[in-house]
Parts: sequence; structure tokens; C-alpha cells
Amino acid sequence: MIWVLLGLTAVIVVAIALAAVGRVSAELAETIVPALLEVDDVVDAVADALPFEIAAVLKHEDVDQIMRWVLDWFDEIGLGSNYGEELGGDWVEDERVVADEIGLVDAVVARGVADRPDIDAVHVTVVVDEVMRYLRDIRAIGDEVQ
Repeated sequence: MIWVLLGLTAVIVVAIALAAVGRVSAELAETIVPALLEVDDVVDAVADALPFEIAAVLKHEDVDQIMRWVLDWFDEIGLGSNYGEELGGDWVEDERVVADEIGLVDAVVARGVADRPDIDAVHVTVVVDEVMRYLRDIRAIGDEVQ
């Protein structure tokens, strides 16, 4: 009789544990994992992904500068945060902020032409495109919202 009681208790404990793990797993599946952006890693990955014609012209420092212009643009529109901070701020309750890639390219190319006239606008555009591809790969940004 005691073995039946112990077996029934074990079954109940396992069922409760499985239900708790299932509930927590379902909750965690819907959460967004924050992406950690390491600028040096981005610069290395983008520089390696550039076509030969552009990589032959741009230096590593140029790619780093363009990457920083991209990050400045994200910060200007309210989509940047420091490590450990929540993304955004008061805008979350008032309105939505959308990262328009065409606006990003326009802003970064305009800044590049103003700050560094020696950098070609096409090269800046290709670097920005590679930066955005990298940000999608690490899930720092998502697809277009419908």
C-alpha cells in the first residue's frame, strides 16, 4: 500500500513540475532577447563582407566611421540605448518609431559627403546595407512591420 502511495505522489510531483516548466517555457518563447552589439565585431564582419572593389578602396577606419554614423542615426530617432538600458523612452507610449532604411541611407550618405568628401556615396550605401544585414542577422532589428 505504501508503494502505491509513493508512486502516486511521484506522478503528481512530476506532473506539477512538467506543467510549471511548460508554462515558463511558453512565457519565455514570447519574450524578445536583447541583442548586444559589439562595434568591433560589426566592423570586422562588414569589412569582410564588402565586395572586393569597395574593400580595396575603404580602410577599416572608414567602415568604423560609417558604422558609427549609422548608430548615431538610430540614436537620433530614439532607437538606441546604452548597455543595460531599456530601448527607447517616452516615445513608447506616445507613438511608434520606425527605422526607415531609405531615410537611414540618405542621412548617412549626406553626413558622409559633408564630413568626408573623399568617401564615395555608393561605397557608403554598400557599407550601410551590410551593417543592416548584420543587424538583422543578430536580430537587433526585424523585418518590415505590416
